[in-house]
Amino acid sequence: MTIAEKFLDQTAASARDVVRTAIDGLPVRVEAILGAASVKVGELSSLKPGDTLPLENLLGDPVSLRLNGKTIAYGELVSMGDNFAVRIQAIAQE
Repeated sequence: MTIAEKFLDQTAASARDVVRTAIDGLPVRVEAILGAASVKVGELSSLKPGDTLPLENLLGDPVSLRLNGKTIAYGELVSMGDNFAVRIQAIAQE
C-alpha cells in the first residue's frame, strides 16, 4: 500500500468517525405502543371522560418501541420513580 493509499484510508476512517459522532448526538423520539383497539366511528365519537377503551393487548404483553413508525425493540412496562419506563426484553429483527 502506498503512502497516498494509507493517507486516504486514514482520512476515510477519520471522516467516518466524525460522521458517527455527529449522528450519535442526534436526538430522536421513540414511542412506546401499549396496544391498539378496533372501534366503530360511532363508538369513538361517543366517548366521554370516564369511559374505558379496551385494548386488544393483554396485561403483560410486550410493549413495542417504535422509531419513525418502525418497531425497534420490545419490552415490559415498568415504573421509574413517578414515570413509566420500558425494560428492554428484545431487539426487533429486521
